[in-house]
Amino acid sequence: MNKFSKNIKKIFIISGGRADYDLLKPIILKLKKMSKIDVKTGVTGSHLFKKNGTHKNFKKDGIMIHHKIKIPFLSDTKKSIINFFSHGVIKFGKIFSNEKFDAIIVLGDRYEIYSAVISASFYKIPIIHLSGGETTLGVIDEPIRHSITKFSNFHFVANNIYKKRVIQLGENPKNVFVVGSTSIENIRREKIISKADIEKKYKIRFKHENFLITYHPVTFAKDYGISDFKNLLNFLSKRKNCGLFFTLPNADVNNFEIIKLIKKFIKKNKNAKLFNSLGKQNYFSFIKCIDAVIGNSSSGLTEVPSFKKPTLNIGIRQKGRVQAKSIINIENVNKKNLVKAFKKIQSKKFKRSLTKVSNPYFKKNSSSNVVKIIKRLKINEIELKPFFDLGRRR
Repeated sequence: MNKFSKNIKKIFIISGGRADYDLLKPIILKLKKMSKIDVKTGVTGSHLFKKNGTHKNFKKDGIMIHHKIKIPFLSDTKKSIINFFSHGVIKFGKIFSNEKFDAIIVLGDRYEIYSAVISASFYKIPIIHLSGGETTLGVIDEPIRHSITKFSNFHFVANNIYKKRVIQLGENPKNVFVVGSTSIENIRREKIISKADIEKKYKIRFKHENFLITYHPVTFAKDYGISDFKNLLNFLSKRKNCGLFFTLPNADVNNFEIIKLIKKFIKKNKNAKLFNSLGKQNYFSFIKCIDAVIGNSSSGLTEVPSFKKPTLNIGIRQKGRVQAKSIINIENVNKKNLVKAFKKIQSKKFKRSLTKVSNPYFKKNSSSNVVKIIKRLKINEIELKPFFDLGRRR
């Protein structure tokens, strides 16, 4: 590979929704303070859905949005999402044809982000990728994430296990940096709202037991995980003395069906409530108040362990991801296994063990280390990127 010839002077950071924004935010804010780097931001995906409006968080955090890549999400069918993806490739391509960037920063595994990556590659723009090397075997995010890794030039990963995976994909170890997850950093910095203030703000009343539930479609399951979710809801319907707090699923195939099931459940169960978008401060505050997180969200594995709270990980969506000992996996979602899991989170022995749980996604000063590395990167247009064979001497 030829030597890179210049530092990054202009960078484009792209966010597709609430999840990646919360991880990108500390990096954006730190990069903005660096006078030698011109930081531009772009939002797309669920940020711009009318029911969400999460792009407003940028203004609240003092971050200007330079590009809004709005693509209509007409339905939750495979055809609609393919159209969404293809329009994303075209619209990002127009931005890259009109404006020159030294690099782009993307995070994760979403199809809207993948559309930006493909466009950037055709315009020979170097790509910096966060959260590579992770595995989520139950969803299409899995191959998308690894594909983004292959398109990318620099990789910021959460731990050494994920670093090895990125190298296994043929990436040069010199360009793979272990930085942890910036979401854990947010937990320590976010001001937690009191239980009383949460109740007042959302007009709710916490009960003796409370659960926060986030369930996304499972792309590679035959029925997209709908039967598992129905089994979970049927089980929860018997727990009338519990507070059940739902958040919306991702914009994936069959997410409308999941939303429909949640709304139907709430109509029949007065102890349940749905929130469109909590935002990180409120979300973290809720976690402090509840007994466990239930569902198949990555947050249950990456963030919740830092609160010393248990996660009931439902189904196969997150299968393969590195886990803390606070995670209880329920791959076969039936009454027997759910009863067993609930008994475990109520046991004194398990509760004591939570105090000693360590989070495999935590690394000190994550966002600061990302920014320090970006500052010293030498970069040019995309050059030849030889496949790094594992047999080569490191």
